Amino acid sequence: MDWKTYEKEIFTYFKEQYPDAEITLDIKVIGLYSKVKRQIDILIEQYIAGNRIIIAIDGKYFNKKVDVKAVESYIGMLEDIGAHKGLLISKEGFTEAAYNRAHFGPTEIELDILNFNNIELYQGQVAIPYAGDNGAIVSAPFGWIIDNQKSDNWIATMYQQGSNIHKAMKLSEFMYIQFWDRNEDGDTLDDLLKLQESNFKKADLNAKIEYLPTIKRNDAQVMLRAVTISSYPTPEYTGFIEFESSILFCVMFSPENRSRQNIRKLENVLESALPIKVQHQKS
Repeated sequence: MDWKTYEKEIFTYFKEQYPDAEITLDIKVIGLYSKVKRQIDILIEQYIAGNRIIIAIDGKYFNKKVDVKAVESYIGMLEDIGAHKGLLISKEGFTEAAYNRAHFGPTEIELDILNFNNIELYQGQVAIPYAGDNGAIVSAPFGWIIDNQKSDNWIATMYQQGSNIHKAMKLSEFMYIQFWDRNEDGDTLDDLLKLQESNFKKADLNAKIEYLPTIKRNDAQVMLRAVTISSYPTPEYTGFIEFESSILFCVMFSPENRSRQNIRKLENVLESALPIKVQHQKS
């Protein structure tokens, strides 16, 4: 396979993954800061909730692992073209330093890197977690997957592609989903927030609770809360959506140096989740 075939294979794959988006192969875009033409292998433009989102994809056809310098250069290009998200794909993989730079850098841009051999694993993973009659169609945020395996503490979890929930918990970088049934006691979102605040104060009298500005939906009330408790490894961020018969809440833990990027991922979940009613067969 030569580099042109490699590039076209990547293009074909993402054309199928983003059927409603405008996707262009081999395009030049004038840099916002450099004022020169920047070469982009694949440019994806789509509208989400009325906002134009730009995703740039670059396929590196090197005979060795992509190093940290290439990742640094790519981040600079993403900033120059005003991209919101970037994906760097390599035929031979990436050095450890390249992985660290992509995943732990301070940039506001969401950047993911992927081995070409694993491209089939890269998809907008969608699941339908549910509890009782209440469920939702939930899409994993960029670069993450959704794991529908239940436990006593959650209905589903989300974490970085290529990881698993055990590794993600050790790194304190994951989300989990739960539902609150509003029909049981006629509870509102305010009722749930007060109940949880009371529980936090019981666990830690010095618990710090604050509500953050977040996205708005026309069909449901949305809240975003941050809680700092001495026994927690990181702040706990929780996004709430008050649907007609349930409240979906998504709890996230994140290292502080990635909290801004991960809060955006949490907001992507809150923006796109759609409620459903689950019909159970009667025995």
